[in-house]
Amino acid sequence: MNEWINGESRVERAQQLYRQGRWLEAAAELRAAIEGNPYNAAWHFNLGLTLEALEDYDAACRAYRQATELDPTDIETLNCLGVNLTRIGQYAGSLRCFERIEKIDATYEPCYCNRIVTYTEMGQHCEAELMFYMARQVVDECPLCYFNIGSSFYARRDYTRAIDCWQRTLEIDATHPQAHARIADAYWATGKLAEAREHYQVELELSGNDADALLDLGEVLLEMGDLEGAEAKFRTALKLSPDIVSAYYCLGELHQKRGDFTAAECCYRKVLQLDPDCGGVHAGLARALLSQGGRANRDQAARHLIAEMRRCGDDLQTLQDIGELLIEARLNDKAHSVLTRVVEIAPDDAHALHNLAVSCFIMDDLDQGIRHCRKALKIKPEYPLALYNLALAHMQKGQDTRARRYAQRAMIIAPQDASIRQLSAKLGVGGLLSRLRTKLVSRWQRRDSAC
Repeated sequence: MNEWINGESRVERAQQLYRQGRWLEAAAELRAAIEGNPYNAAWHFNLGLTLEALEDYDAACRAYRQATELDPTDIETLNCLGVNLTRIGQYAGSLRCFERIEKIDATYEPCYCNRIVTYTEMGQHCEAELMFYMARQVVDECPLCYFNIGSSFYARRDYTRAIDCWQRTLEIDATHPQAHARIADAYWATGKLAEAREHYQVELELSGNDADALLDLGEVLLEMGDLEGAEAKFRTALKLSPDIVSAYYCLGELHQKRGDFTAAECCYRKVLQLDPDCGGVHAGLARALLSQGGRANRDQAARHLIAEMRRCGDDLQTLQDIGELLIEARLNDKAHSVLTRVVEIAPDDAHALHNLAVSCFIMDDLDQGIRHCRKALKIKPEYPLALYNLALAHMQKGQDTRARRYAQRAMIIAPQDASIRQLSAKLGVGGLLSRLRTKLVSRWQRRDSAC
């Protein structure tokens, strides 16, 4: 009897601690109660809820499983187990939970609503839609159902229908968590930055200073060129949680845009301190070091680029960036190797072919560079950078007529580009051409921003 009374008082104490947000202490009390009486399903269920609050989803699943073994027909426990199995990627087990609920009580709407999420995570969007319509047979106006199916459309890049679903969520429940943030995500994905900003701001008004919403809004402001506004959001997020890796990374990008490369370097080093495996941080740090100039910085940048190259796998954009930065670090052989890999992954990407051509030109392999540039032009005929560099390559080979032809084509496409205008003007001065060649060939251009 004493053990039972002690257990009950521990559970009561755990409930008080849970309500106060002291979840670690609540979990300890519940574990102590369960140790004295392991046969109370409700105590295991409460432990699962507490561990879920701590975001320890694996442990939460174990607690819910213990509860279901003691009470196999409790649909609330089965539902919580299914939700948490989805969170840890055990989709088959999650679906079995929801199917068991359906057999016990086919009118329990969450077993359909939550399956929308599971099927979306599995990429089975037709099944997700079927669950959406089955849920509506039970509860027609469930805001969470519209929210979940919106995520399915978002995963399919059907942003218009995703926004429609999330707007419908807000019509049913004007304060539904994350609905404005998800609408903002969809607008951001379609390049509608002003609309994205507006919805992130509303999300912040509803949720208070939520760190994720602050970071997202900061990134949108950064993309819009509002550097002061972006910095304010990132720093507010850091006040809420001083170890947010993405906030330091974004501040590094912001300082790069400002041209404060020393500050950018500090931010990237902080990221490495907090998360050595963070994607892109080695490349960001290399950019900051190269921008500061100097042999020592260039050598450091080279080491970071090699580190980034080892971890990025076959991510196309990262490899492109690494290749360009390796050229700036004067590691031409490694740059050529990386850019060759990019073309192997994306053989029909005009920009990838052009960047590989530039690496060939820098290594004085003019013929190979010309071949890659011509391939790029077959894919993208109006590509002024490729035309510009072809003109330079033919100048170096002494093929002035071909050089002039490519420069003229570039002028037609980009008549306002200063580099192209300068090159065209000099190509028109036949007698001075040979004296200008050595100076011009060092100006191989890689980035589209030059045009």
